[in-house]
Amino acid sequence: MKHNYRRSATWLMLGIAMCLVAASAVFSQQKSKCVFVDGECVEGFVYVPDFMTPEELKKHIDEKSSDIVIVDTAATLIWEEEHIPGAVSFPYRPNITPPIPLPRDKMLVVYCACKDHEDSSDMAKQLSLLGYTKVKVLKGGWFKWLDLKYETVSKADEEKKK
Repeated sequence: MKHNYRRSATWLMLGIAMCLVAASAVFSQQKSKCVFVDGECVEGFVYVPDFMTPEELKKHIDEKSSDIVIVDTAATLIWEEEHIPGAVSFPYRPNITPPIPLPRDKMLVVYCACKDHEDSSDMAKQLSLLGYTKVKVLKGGWFKWLDLKYETVSKADEEKKK
């Protein structure tokens, strides 16, 4: 019985090619350590949010500061029922894409009704990655604001004041 070396060589070459393709697929799936911050690659980027206390925010509200924008990450219907006075509705979503209707020249104070600032910290991170440089998270969030018995309003309340 004769051995067909051409057929064996073909299968050997096919096997080597499959191994190379599989190896390149594995290496291409390794995650890059590069995070794009405002279009620039920053290796080793770790986002750590800046915080603003409810007391500081209340002082800004009482002084009618025009330097801040309060951002509520709750769903629009929840925001319409009750929110911090002057807050704008910008519901949380896992991927923010431009255009973003928030000013870049003012301090954004982001808050949520989460136990550990999950949504507001993620929102602040996403905004920072999109080039927003003045972003803070309300320390203690919505529940700390309520615990301190600070004023809350509805959309209807704010429309009556206009």
